[in-house]
Amino acid sequence: KARLKIEMEAEKARLNELEAAFKKLQLRQKEKEGELAQKEQNIKKFEGQLAQVKTNKEYSAIQQEIGALKADNSLLEEDILKAFDEVETAEKDVKQERERLKEVEKAYQLKENELNQTEKAMIQKAEEMRNLRKEMIQQVAPDVRSLYDLIVQKKHGLALVKVEGETCGACQLQLRPQLINEIRMAQALIICENCSRILYFEE
Repeated sequence: KARLKIEMEAEKARLNELEAAFKKLQLRQKEKEGELAQKEQNIKKFEGQLAQVKTNKEYSAIQQEIGALKADNSLLEEDILKAFDEVETAEKDVKQERERLKEVEKAYQLKENELNQTEKAMIQKAEEMRNLRKEMIQQVAPDVRSLYDLIVQKKHGLALVKVEGETCGACQLQLRPQLINEIRMAQALIICENCSRILYFEE
């Protein structure tokens, strides 16, 4: 879940970057288009003045202005086409990133639901185990119950330990043969001589 959350946050940051770049490119394209429109307007204005000039010198000067504006416009048109391609590519990147983010968010939600279900099941299981313990503890003699509770407190919850081979399952102490026999007979509680936990055999 933590890994998915980090991945999701990274995807969100990436999407924000792409959206910012996309908007910047769109603004640049609009600025270029506005500049082109202004120059086109100036060309029309100069072309309108051509019919009113009285000398060749004035006519030639206006023609030069028109030629310069058209040359500028040609470059602007190239820039606009380039900007259009860049905007189109950026828009595709944004769409793809949004789809990726949706997938990561979906995976995160599924994992969160799964963990919530697992948590609920564990809580329910723990409650069942507590209830079972209450039922079972009522069947135990009071003195044995007191001893068990005391060991639980001192040994951080582990009071009952299975014998593994000939050793204590908790502290690995090698048990004396007589002690092993007494544990097998199960006639009385046998305590580990080293860690003071109750020992038992699992047949």
